[in-house]
Amino acid sequence: MDTSRLPHPPHRLPLLGDLLGGDVRRRPVQTALANARSLGPVFTRRFLDREVVFVCGADLVAEVSDESRFAKHLAPGLEMVREIAGDGLFTAYNHEPNWQKAHDALLPAFAMSSMRTYHPTMLKVARTLIEHWDRHVDGEPVQVPEDMTKLTMDTIGLAGFGYDFGSFDRATEHPFVSALGRSLGRVQAKTRELPWTAPLHRKEDRQFEADVALMNKIVDDVIAARKASGEHGTGDLLGLMLDGGELDEINIRNQVITFLIAGHETTSGALSFALHYLVKNPVVLARAQAEVDAMWGEAERPDPDFADVGKLRYVRQILNEALRLWPTAAAFAREATVDTTLGGQEIHQGQWVIVLTPALHRDPVWGDNVEAFDPDRFTPEREKARPVHAFKPFGTGERACIGRQFALHEATLLLGLLIHRYRLIDHADYQLDIKETLTLKPSGFTMKLARRTSRVIAVEAAQGVQRAVAGQAKAGTALRVLHGSNLGTCREFARRIADDGKEFGFDTAVAPLDDYASGLPTDGPVVIVAASYNGRPTDDAVAFDAALSEMDGSGVNYAVLGVGDRNWAATYQRMPTLIDAGLASSGANRLVERGEADASGDLDGDVAAWSARMWAALLEAYGDPSAKPQEGPQWTVAPLIGDTTSALDARHGLQRMTVLSNDELVDVDHPLGRSKRHLRVALPAGATYRTADHLTVLPDNRPEQVERAARLLRLDLDELIAFSGRSPLPVDRPVTVRQLLTHFVELQDPATEEHVRLLAEHNPCPPERAALRANGESLLDIMEAHPAGTLPLDVFLRCVAPMRPRHYSISSSPQNSADVVDLMVSPLRNGSFVGVGSHHVTRLRPGDTVRARVSPCREVFRLASDEPVIMISAGTGLAPFRGGIADRVARGVTSPALCYFGCDHPDVDYLHRAEFEAAEVAGAVKMRPTFWKAPEHGWEFVQHRIAADADEVWELLEAGARVLVCGDGRRMSPAVRQSFLAVHAARTGADEAASQRWLDELIATDRYVEDVYAG
Repeated sequence: MDTSRLPHPPHRLPLLGDLLGGDVRRRPVQTALANARSLGPVFTRRFLDREVVFVCGADLVAEVSDESRFAKHLAPGLEMVREIAGDGLFTAYNHEPNWQKAHDALLPAFAMSSMRTYHPTMLKVARTLIEHWDRHVDGEPVQVPEDMTKLTMDTIGLAGFGYDFGSFDRATEHPFVSALGRSLGRVQAKTRELPWTAPLHRKEDRQFEADVALMNKIVDDVIAARKASGEHGTGDLLGLMLDGGELDEINIRNQVITFLIAGHETTSGALSFALHYLVKNPVVLARAQAEVDAMWGEAERPDPDFADVGKLRYVRQILNEALRLWPTAAAFAREATVDTTLGGQEIHQGQWVIVLTPALHRDPVWGDNVEAFDPDRFTPEREKARPVHAFKPFGTGERACIGRQFALHEATLLLGLLIHRYRLIDHADYQLDIKETLTLKPSGFTMKLARRTSRVIAVEAAQGVQRAVAGQAKAGTALRVLHGSNLGTCREFARRIADDGKEFGFDTAVAPLDDYASGLPTDGPVVIVAASYNGRPTDDAVAFDAALSEMDGSGVNYAVLGVGDRNWAATYQRMPTLIDAGLASSGANRLVERGEADASGDLDGDVAAWSARMWAALLEAYGDPSAKPQEGPQWTVAPLIGDTTSALDARHGLQRMTVLSNDELVDVDHPLGRSKRHLRVALPAGATYRTADHLTVLPDNRPEQVERAARLLRLDLDELIAFSGRSPLPVDRPVTVRQLLTHFVELQDPATEEHVRLLAEHNPCPPERAALRANGESLLDIMEAHPAGTLPLDVFLRCVAPMRPRHYSISSSPQNSADVVDLMVSPLRNGSFVGVGSHHVTRLRPGDTVRARVSPCREVFRLASDEPVIMISAGTGLAPFRGGIADRVARGVTSPALCYFGCDHPDVDYLHRAEFEAAEVAGAVKMRPTFWKAPEHGWEFVQHRIAADADEVWELLEAGARVLVCGDGRRMSPAVRQSFLAVHAARTGADEAASQRWLDELIATDRYVEDVYAG
C-alpha cells in the first residue's frame, strides 16, 4: 500500500517519526483518536522505522471486515502478549493449528445452554460485590474500576475453570492477579520503549519472567487438580478442553490465561464506563431504574433468572453506548490475504492496517453529536438502519471475541442489580480520565452510594404464561393430532393435546403423519407436533414429507408445533418449518402461528404457551356459542382390570418383562471404573425385535425422591387418593400417595415460570415469594429452599409432567437370542442429580419385572448384510453395534467392517472384549478401540484413531462404506465429523467448503448416519 499520499500528524521527524506528536507513550489510543478527528478516516503514524496505517471510516472498516480478502493480524503490541499467553485464542497466528482446535472445542461453552449454567455463578459473584458495596453505603466511596476488575476476575475464574480468586475476601490481591497486572503493564511498556534502552529495563524484565512463571504454575496446578479429580463432562471451559482431547497441556494453559486476561479486562472496563455515564446522565439513570423496578419491584434481594437478564433491554443499550464511546479493546489489526484494494488504493497480500474502534464509533453514520451519551442509538429500529460493520467493540470475523455473550450477560446482570439497589452519587464531580494499558478504563473513578428509598414502576406486571381458555367444540367435531416422532417426545405431546381436546368436546384421534401422506382431512382441525432428526423427517413422517409438495390443502385447517433443541442450530425446527410452509403453499389455512418448543430451554412452558393460543384459535373456529363449559364430575363406570399402573402402561403400549440378569461390565474397583451394567430381559410371548431396536422402559422414581416429595407436599405416603372427573394422569383407580409419586409423575424436571407463579400464590412469606425464581432447578428443589409454603396436591399435579418412557438400544442379536434382549446402561449421576431412568434400570435384580416395549430404530441405522461399514461409538453407545457384529458372525459375513470404540482403559471398560476379539478372529469386524487414560500411539479418542487410519477409512469410503455413529452428540459426534472432513481434505486437496459439501452429501444419502444424544 502506497502510504506516501496518506495524511499523517504534523511535525514528523526523521528517525523518530511521530513519536513526539501527542502523548504517545501514555495515551496512544487517545492520541490516535485526536489524529482521526483532524486527519480523516484513514491516516498513518510512523514509529521509528515502522509506519502504521489507521482506518476509521465505516466504509473502510466494512472492506477490511470482508473475510474473503482480510484476516486478523497480530500487531506488535498484541504479539508481545504471546510472551504471556502463547498461542491462545487471542494471540495465535492464523496459521497455528491450535487456534482452530481450541475454537472448535470451546464454541459449545458459549452456546445458550452453557450460558444458562454460568448464570448462577455470575449471580453469586455479583452478590459478593453487592455485599462489599453495602458496607460503603452512606460511607466511604467505592473504587469502581478496581471493584469491577475483582468481580470479573472472580466470575471468569469460577465459571470457566472452577477456581475462586476470592478477591473480595482478601486483604491483598491474589498473587495471580498481581502478577497478571504487572506482566501486562510490562508488555505495554515494551511497545513504547526505544530499542537501545533495553539494558535499562533488566530489573523489570526479571520481574516479568518471574510473574509469567508464577501464573503458569498456578494455572498448571488448577489443570492438574481437575485431572486428578476425575471429573468429566463439567461443561465449563477447562472441562471442554480436557475432555476434547485435541489440545496439549501447554496450549490449555495458554487458553486459560487468555480467558483470564480477556474475560476480566474488557468487561470490567465496560462496566466502569457505563457507571460513569450513568452518574453523569440522571435522565438515562431514571429510565434504567424504571426498567429494573418494573422487573424486581421492592425486592430486597432480587433473584433474577437467566431469562430476566435478556429482558433488561435498556440496561443493555446503556452498556452498548458505553462500548461505543470507549470500546475497552480499542483497536484490532487486519491483514490482506490477497492482493486487493482498500478505499480504491492497492494493498498487497501481507500488508496490514489497524482499525481504530473509538474513531469508527464516531463516524457520521452514528448521527449528530457523536460525543454525547445516548443509549437510544441502540434501539432495534436504529440498529437495523445502521451499517452492520459500524459497531465493532469485540473485533470482527471468525476471530472476533468468542466470549462476547458471556461478557454482555455478566455485565447486564450486574449493572441491573446495581441500578436497582443504589443511588449512585458523583461526590467528587469526577471528570473522565482514561488509563490505557492493554485495554481502556476510567482512572481514579469513585462513587458514593446510598440505598434507594423509592421505586419507579412504569409497566404492567408480567402475566403468567398460561391463560384460561374456555368454551366447548360443536358436537361431533373431529380433531386429528398427528406426530412426527422418533423416540416418543412428540408422540407424548400429541397425546396430551388429544386428551385436552376431549375436555373441550372434540372427538380426538392421534396418529403418525405418515398415516395421512395421501392427504389431510377437512372435517375438522389438524394439529401437527413434529421434530427433526438431523434436519430430516422422523421415521414416521418420511412418506408425509415426500408427498407434501404435491398435496392439495384446500379446506384443511391446521396448526403446527415444532419440537427441537436449539443446540443443533443448523437444523433446529427445520422439519416443522417446512411442514408449516408446505401446507400453507398447498392452500391449507393456518389457524395459529407455528409454535417453537426448545428442549434446551423451557420445553413444557413453550408447549403450554403455544397450546393456550392454539385452543383459543380452535374454539373460535369450531366452538359452539350456545354451549356452556361442562361442570361437575363426568362419571364413568367400568370394571378395574390389572394392577395400579395398567392404564399408564396401556397408554404407552407397555408389557411386563422379566429381568434375567444384571451384571457389572466394568472393573468398578479400579480407580477409573465407572459402572456400566449388562441386563438380560426376557420378552413376553409374541414379542419380537430386530437388531439395533430400542427397549422403551417406563421407570419408577427412587424411594428417597418419593419420600422427599411427600414431605414437601406435607402428605402421608400411605394416604389413599381417588380422582374424580378427568384426571390429569392415566390413573383408573384409587392409589396411595406413594404409588402416585413413584409411578406416575416426573419429579426432577426443571420448574417453569408458571410453576413459580403458582408457588408464590401458595407461599405466605413475602421475602420467600419475592425470591422465587425458575432457575433450572426442579419444583422440589425450589420448594425445599423456600419451605414456608407448599402446593396443594391438585396444583402440584398440574405442574409436573406424567412419567416419560426412556429408550435404550438393544445390544443383542435375534440370531443368537430371539426371545431375550440385552442392554448396556450407564447410571447417570452428576453431583446430587441421579438419572431417573438409568437408576431404575441398573438397580433391577433378577426376577424383577420391567414395564417395557420394543420400539423400532431408524431403518437407516441398521447394518445391511453385505455392505462395508464403519461403526463409531464411545461407552454404552457400542450397544447397537454389538448386536450388528453378532449378526455378521452368525451369518458368516466378512465384508469390510471397522468398529471404533472409545473407552477409558483396556483393563477397566473394554466392554464385551472377549466377544469382540472372537468376532475379529472370525473376520466379521476389525475392532479399533481407544483408551483415554492409557492411550496407545497417542490415540486418546476415536477421532484420533480415525485420523491415524485415514488411508484405510478413505479406501472403505471410496468402496461405498456407510458410517454409523452412536453415543455422545455433544463432544464425540462433532469431533468425529471433523475427523472425516480432515480425511477428505487430505485425500482430495479440497478446501473446507468442498469437504463440508462432501460430508453433507453423505448425510443426505444415508451414508453417514448418527444416533446421538446431546447430554
